[in-house]
Amino acid sequence: MKTSELEKMQLLFRNAHAIGKRACLSPTSHGCSQEATNINAVLRAKAKGFLNIAKDGGVLRFCCLLHDTIYQLSNLSKSLQRSVSILAEAQSCLSSTQAVIEKYKLRPGPKLRAVLDTDTYEGVLLKPTNADQHDKAKNELINSLCRCITAGFGDVNSGVLQAMRLTSFQCWQEADTSSDFGDEEVNKLISHFRPLLLSAGVDVELIPEQWTILKTELYTAGFSQGTFEKTWPTVNRMLRHWCPDVLDLFDALLTITATTADCKRGFSVMKQVKSDWRSRLKGETLSDLLKTQLCSPDIKDFDPSKAIDIWHADSLRSHRPQFVRKHRTKGTEGGSDSDGSSKEMSSECSEDI
Repeated sequence: MKTSELEKMQLLFRNAHAIGKRACLSPTSHGCSQEATNINAVLRAKAKGFLNIAKDGGVLRFCCLLHDTIYQLSNLSKSLQRSVSILAEAQSCLSSTQAVIEKYKLRPGPKLRAVLDTDTYEGVLLKPTNADQHDKAKNELINSLCRCITAGFGDVNSGVLQAMRLTSFQCWQEADTSSDFGDEEVNKLISHFRPLLLSAGVDVELIPEQWTILKTELYTAGFSQGTFEKTWPTVNRMLRHWCPDVLDLFDALLTITATTADCKRGFSVMKQVKSDWRSRLKGETLSDLLKTQLCSPDIKDFDPSKAIDIWHADSLRSHRPQFVRKHRTKGTEGGSDSDGSSKEMSSECSEDI
C-alpha cells in the first residue's frame, strides 16, 4: 500500500465518526424532497456501516498486517524488475522476503506493532479484538503467501537455476575450504548450455580445468580478504588470458535476466524507435539504437567527452573544429535581443571548441 493511499485511509477514518453523527440528523430539517430523503437514507446507512467496520479493532489490525506484508512484496517486485538484476540476486531476494513474512507469525511488523497495545486510533475508540481469531487469520494469510511463493518460484532451488548462483560472489565461500566447490554446478551448466557455447566457439572441454584455475587464482589474490573489487569485469581483466572459456560461460549466464521485465522494456523502446516514420530501419541499425537506449547510462550520469573526441578524430572529412558561429547583433535582420547575450553565446561556443 502506498503512502498516499494510507493517508487517504487515515483521513477517511478520522472523518468516519463525524459522518456517522451527521447521518443521524433529520433530512426534513433542511427542506429536502422525498427523493433526496431516500438518497440520504442510503448514504446514512452506508456511513454507519463503514463506521462500524472502521471501529473494529480486529479489522484495523488485519489491515496493518496487510500493509506490512504488501510492503515486503513490493520491495521484492522492485528488486526483480531492476534491469541489472541477475538470477542469483533474485533467488536471494525471494529467500529473504519469504523469511521476513514467515517471521510475522511470531513477531508483528512495524505497522501492526504500532496498534497492538492501544484501544484508540486517530482519536476514535476501537471495539475489543478477538486475539485468537486475529492470530488464526494472520497464520492463514502468511501460510497462503508462502505457499504461493514456493509454488511459483520453487524451481529456482534445483537444477540449472540453482547452479546459476555461481554468478553471484555472495554465494561463494569466504575461504577455499572445499577443493570441489562449484564443480557439480559447472558440469550442469556445461551440459545445459553446450549447444550455445559450441556455436560461439567455446572449448567446453577446457571449462572444468579453467574453473579450478579461476577459483585458485581468485582465492590466492585475496578474494576472501576483499583486496580487489568482486565484480565480473574485474575478474575478466585479471584472468581473461588464463581461462577465457569459463569466463565466456559466465558472460552468457550474466545476460539472462531474472524476469521478463527487461523484455517488456525492450519491446516498448523498440516501438518508440521503430515508428511508422522509421519503419524501414535495418536490423543492425535498430539493434544499435536499442543498445544505446537500454544499455547506456542516464543523461545525468553520461559524460559525452569521449564520444565528442571520437567524432572529431574519426571522420571521413573535417568537422571544422575551429569554426565559431557568428551571432547576429541588434539592428540586423532577425537580430538578437541584446549585445550581451550575443557575446555570451559566442564566448560559450569558443570555450566548448
